[in-house]
Amino acid sequence: MPYVKTPRKLAASPNFALCHAADGSPFALGEVEPYAQFWLNERERMLLALFGRKGGLMVERAITALLAMRPASNTAAERRRIERAIAEMIAAGVLHEPADELSRYGKEMARDYLEHRPFPTAIAASIAAQSGLGEQSRALDLASGPGSLALTLAERTPHVTIMELSRGFVATATEEAARRGLVLEAINESCNRLAQHDGTYDLVTISQALHWLDDIAVCKGVCRVLAEGGSFVVIHAAMNLPQDHPLSWILGDRTPLGDKAQVPFVQSARALFRRLSLLFAALDAPQVERHDPQHARAGRAPIVGAGIALYHQPRPMGTGFARAFLSDSHLATTGLNPQQVWKRIEAKCGVASEEALQASMDWAVLHFQRGATSFDIESWEPETPQVIAYP
Repeated sequence: MPYVKTPRKLAASPNFALCHAADGSPFALGEVEPYAQFWLNERERMLLALFGRKGGLMVERAITALLAMRPASNTAAERRRIERAIAEMIAAGVLHEPADELSRYGKEMARDYLEHRPFPTAIAASIAAQSGLGEQSRALDLASGPGSLALTLAERTPHVTIMELSRGFVATATEEAARRGLVLEAINESCNRLAQHDGTYDLVTISQALHWLDDIAVCKGVCRVLAEGGSFVVIHAAMNLPQDHPLSWILGDRTPLGDKAQVPFVQSARALFRRLSLLFAALDAPQVERHDPQHARAGRAPIVGAGIALYHQPRPMGTGFARAFLSDSHLATTGLNPQQVWKRIEAKCGVASEEALQASMDWAVLHFQRGATSFDIESWEPETPQVIAYP
């Protein structure tokens, strides 16, 4: 359909990278699975370049520039083709308005997230102790959300950084840090680009978010930024809702959002630990000759799996938890009407007792460390999960 003419700006989406096939054909490639490809004709490639400037470009200015660079015998017809190309690039997510939220999560759910999905204090304390986090330690929380874990770490060291794609989450995290009198540095960027970051950290964490990212790209970045003796901690979690829970129809095992894989939690944690251990063994092998001389001279110990800790947390899950978990973009992919979904959630949770709203979370803390003694995941015999309080 024709692009609606407005005076707004558009910008190239940071969620896509410009790539070229071996024959030179250009395409925009999505950074995460399923790695969506948008093949670009000459007109679209030039539009992507025009809108790719910092801060974006006014639509009319881009159209005028393109018409000047590619004169057409029928200017009106070419303008329509340009407008149609812009509309298709917007629909594919290759172009967006500069002020748009870059993530499916935004500021409207950030406060609910902090209040109703707080990171478990017992696990945060364990991570800090196990990694030896002190006042001079540098910590990086990847895909931090609105900063629940990072803010807890910032109580122990003033050198905490978050890397988060959602502009709304970054804004909320920095506002909350200021409110609490904490120091928190923020990088508004996809964690898939960690390898392009120059920092060095004693502790890198990522909680309930690795599945949204390209884990190979993330591990490459961790290999680059993790200090000697530093810890990389991956927090894996799963919800457990009774079948008669008011939210089970939307957050349970079989819902319009999709059916959950029927895999025991410990088994999924073991599989993730094994995968990441193999990735680090491949990516950070110190004896492998590399084109990057800095990597060859690094002389650092490899990153290896150091252990897994399991936790079980009984906790309430009501309307606030749902608002901290589900965005309208989540619901839109199901074909459901978001307003009707929220009306049903509020109706069910509004009449439920405190007991009826009780559910639980399983947590697995996967610890990797540069220079540690390798943990044998194959012979691992899981202990009974430690029961922790909420939050």
